[in-house]
Amino acid sequence: MKPSRAPPSASKKLLRDQIEKDAPLRELSVATFMSGITAVCALLALGLMPYIGAKLSLALGIFLITLTVYYLLLRMGLKRGWYRPAVRWVNVAIEVSAPAVIFLVDARSKGVEYALTAPPLVIWGTLVALSGLRSNRALAIGAGGIAAAEYLLLYLFVAMPRLSPEALITLQPALFVPRVVLLFCSGLVTAVFVDHLNRRAEEALSAVRERDLLGKYVLHERIGAGGMAEVFRATYSPEGGFEKTVAIKKVLPAIAMDDSFVELFRAEADLCSRLNHANIVQVFDFGRFKDTYFLAMEYVEGLTLQRLMRPYLATGLPLSAVTFVGAEVCQALDYLHRRRAPDGKPMNLIHRDVNPSNLLVSLLGDVKLTDFGIARATTSRAALTQVGVVRGKPGYFSPEQLESQTIDSRVDLFTLGITLWEMIVGQPMFPSTADEASLSLVHTQSLSPPSMSRRGVPPELDRIVMGLLERDVNKRTPTADLALKQLLALTGAAAPYPSGQAELVRAIAFARGEHEKRLDQVPDASLAITAATDKVRNPPGGKPR
Repeated sequence: MKPSRAPPSASKKLLRDQIEKDAPLRELSVATFMSGITAVCALLALGLMPYIGAKLSLALGIFLITLTVYYLLLRMGLKRGWYRPAVRWVNVAIEVSAPAVIFLVDARSKGVEYALTAPPLVIWGTLVALSGLRSNRALAIGAGGIAAAEYLLLYLFVAMPRLSPEALITLQPALFVPRVVLLFCSGLVTAVFVDHLNRRAEEALSAVRERDLLGKYVLHERIGAGGMAEVFRATYSPEGGFEKTVAIKKVLPAIAMDDSFVELFRAEADLCSRLNHANIVQVFDFGRFKDTYFLAMEYVEGLTLQRLMRPYLATGLPLSAVTFVGAEVCQALDYLHRRRAPDGKPMNLIHRDVNPSNLLVSLLGDVKLTDFGIARATTSRAALTQVGVVRGKPGYFSPEQLESQTIDSRVDLFTLGITLWEMIVGQPMFPSTADEASLSLVHTQSLSPPSMSRRGVPPELDRIVMGLLERDVNKRTPTADLALKQLLALTGAAAPYPSGQAELVRAIAFARGEHEKRLDQVPDASLAITAATDKVRNPPGGKPR
């Protein structure tokens, strides 16, 4: 029984993918080179007319000019985005067959002995080596095989029957065979050289990976950046061929010198590693990268709620999509607030930063709460919050946060109320600035129900939102579970199930389409921590998980 062949390493696969992705550019380079060299050769052939005769000169000139036109047209097509993988084989065949055509022209005009000793045959091996620019060993071997076969056939059926007995000994069959063998070997040598370069590139990539995140992650494009961290789409690729797309959140090197922020980052990793809920972005790994730190987390392909809301300014999202998001977030918050330690004691966790930039929506309509960087337990982790320091996003503070009072899980419900109000109305409730005048509006601004700004909002939804927005914490909706039950009791166009997720998916598609129209728009940094995840949804009948 043959042992199973090990799957290609992530580095090799990444290199192959990059070579394939770069193929049109390499073909463009070859087309540019060939159009130039054939044009020069055409001028030389015409310039040698007094020496080789008008007939041969014109024949060679026409053939070379035809090649020049072909490569110029190919170059134009490649620059406009036209490319097919088969074009590589077509071009290799044309390149290594050009000397064969010239041989036939020379043999017809000047005889086979002239054709066998003419200068164009010198470049046959060079044209075979040119195939190595495609970084494909099969193309290199194929080029050598085509050239050797054509040379052998030309000799056997065109040259040898017409050779005179007095022909040079170097043109006799015994000494001609090594020429054919060497021509084929030029393809083999080119293939070996291509393999060598690819192997060295793979080794270099592997060496980089060993230094980059301990070799477990292959970083791809950067998908977001903020003042504290940057996020990359990455492939988790340990030994054995297993791969998974993740998001890597790296602390910026300058911020990594701040011990207090590093402590918060460690705390985020520690907390999130204990959370496992369908509506919470999962963290898989935490580690040190050179002079900084990183988190590996779930990658959700989609948008932040903040970006989703941009095309809906002044109109608001569909009501069922709003209540669906609210119900999903309530489930995440209920899980977080009820979370217990391994010993069974309540952990008293609160998020403290529930806002549209920290809510992710996937292309399938999944809703996920992320960014637990300032989440804390109301008891054991109080040391992470300095007295008088308000942590969170301006525009999404609760009154008790601003007053530096003791806070509990109800602080998350107030910021959820702000988020729901903004989703319905399509406008910010409070200015998103941290100056004293703006922050004071949390205490002084009149909080009107959403129906005052948007028609069609049912009174039941008004009551839910305003219950979450009670400034007096003792009058506020006390738990996420109760808020969830209130949302589930809604009927008609505002009911979260069963049509809310479908409405959300349509809104996401519309928002993505609008974003494509504005390519100059810079995406949110928090958008980076996103990624596609399939999960079992609500069964028919509208009952939530």
